[in-house]
Amino acid sequence: MPIENAMGTGPAWERVATIIGRSLAFLCMQSTSAKEGTLLQKADFLKGLGLDYDDSAQMLGSTPASLKELARQAKKPKGAGRGKQRKAKGRK
Repeated sequence: MPIENAMGTGPAWERVATIIGRSLAFLCMQSTSAKEGTLLQKADFLKGLGLDYDDSAQMLGSTPASLKELARQAKKPKGAGRGKQRKAKGRK
């Protein structure tokens, strides 16, 4: 749930707990070697602490769609073709 949405719903203690939890997750990331990682590594670290990509993206200055696309690309093998087959070189 984005921070803007957390401010308008639920009891006050829930809103405060949500903000404190997100702040602690961000501080944990800053005190580890994950702070020098890529955007996806940072988002995955925060996801491991219980935050989804929506919350992580907002903290990292990105969008949830961007993080999801980075995660999709990371799963794809590096040498994957683009649907085309190379022609075999014949010997003469």
